[in-house]
Amino acid sequence: MNNYEQGKKARRIASVAFLLIMTVVLGGTYLSQQQKAEINKVSKNLPN
Repeated sequence: MNNYEQGKKARRIASVAFLLIMTVVLGGTYLSQQQKAEINKVSKNLPN
């Protein structure tokens, strides 16, 4: 492979890795927010 093809492959791999990392980060953030909302909802229903 020439330099252009190697660079293209490297950019593609980097792009896929970036998307996977962002998916994990955003998914974790979303799940954390959902969990916090559920905890707040349950804690409001507890007797004082």
